[in-house]
Amino acid sequence: MATDETQNLWRFIRLDQYSRPPETSRETMRKGIFGLWRYLGWGSKIEDSVFAEKELGQVPPGLLDKVVPAPDWSAPLGAVTAVLDTWLDAKILKSSAQIFVGPPYHGTPEILTGWAQARGWRLVSAPSPEMILTGGEEWLAQVEEDDESLVLPHLEHCYLRHYNGLTLLRRLLDRIFSQRRRWLVGCDSWAWAYLSKALKVDTVFPTPFILEAFDHERLKIWFQQLETESGESNFVFRQSDSGKYVLPPATGEEASGDRSQVFIADTSGFLKNIAAYSLGIPGIAWAVWRRSLAAVVTAKEDAEESDQKAEPVEDGDRAYPIWVKPWSQLNLPEFPGQRACLELLLVLHTLLIHGGLWSRILPELVPLSPTEIMEHLYFLEAAELLQSDQEFWRVSPLGYPPLRRALLSEGYLTDGLG
Repeated sequence: MATDETQNLWRFIRLDQYSRPPETSRETMRKGIFGLWRYLGWGSKIEDSVFAEKELGQVPPGLLDKVVPAPDWSAPLGAVTAVLDTWLDAKILKSSAQIFVGPPYHGTPEILTGWAQARGWRLVSAPSPEMILTGGEEWLAQVEEDDESLVLPHLEHCYLRHYNGLTLLRRLLDRIFSQRRRWLVGCDSWAWAYLSKALKVDTVFPTPFILEAFDHERLKIWFQQLETESGESNFVFRQSDSGKYVLPPATGEEASGDRSQVFIADTSGFLKNIAAYSLGIPGIAWAVWRRSLAAVVTAKEDAEESDQKAEPVEDGDRAYPIWVKPWSQLNLPEFPGQRACLELLLVLHTLLIHGGLWSRILPELVPLSPTEIMEHLYFLEAAELLQSDQEFWRVSPLGYPPLRRALLSEGYLTDGLG
């Protein structure tokens, strides 16, 4: 990958300069007319596909992890340093703290954690909910053991929307503001919006930065980088209904005259739809990209073998085709409007402004019984809108866009990112 492309891929900007990729007409139709068609069972016909005579199925997990591996959050470390250079070199500090803000799955905590490890700065883990509710004196004492520079990747996990849930964060902010030690902090954009109103955190962190939104050009570069990381195969990505490239092929790959008679060489607009749907958030775009990929399934194909191989292109080259479902046929989670209620929305909003929560603490924050809360959580998990890890619940990457739209339409405080 060219150096200039890599440099332009990861770029941090001031929070007030952030803008999301524009909505596309296809995404508007998918949410509107196509969404109604799917509800009524009138989905687009598979006969329109280039491979009508074959069945397109899910890409086997082993192959999918080679085609779209997990993001490498060490790549943006240079971009963080570029932003921090002036602050790091200053002998007289205007502010001893710098904050990076980002929505869920934006990569902010992972990037700051990697930066801290690379620079040898001390990482500070967030306190437990129980510590927060009891004032957190022990946690604060641990933080103040020495005067070395600190990195706190999860400011959103240092408070609770509760009568006793802001005391610890107030004390922490007082120390950050009054001390001259350096603090590098990450904060979820939903928590930032809430805390800007509740505690005026923007006075402690006057210049928040954010990773610039990923438009379709950035996604093209990033997905190509991810695909080449395994180094085992050369894949081509084509839209199954038209044969158009979704990612442009390597130079010369489309040279075959026979192939040009079957496939249209122009790239499709699929990545523009991903950029719009994902709101420019890399981790969400990554999840949508994985969901959109398909492979040809044959009757003779063995399940174990399919994890390791894909059917090669039939014109003699060594590229393996990965088929991309048309945007209108992509099965993405939707907010269950028929089940929407004040209690459900309250649970969702509480999860978002805290960057996720343990189920044990939710009864302290919402006026519902533990049984009612768990009913909502399990229902939303079954709809692919939430995910859990050892009873820690958060919005899923595929569920975030429809949930954000639902809360925004109901007048809830959101992340303020447009």
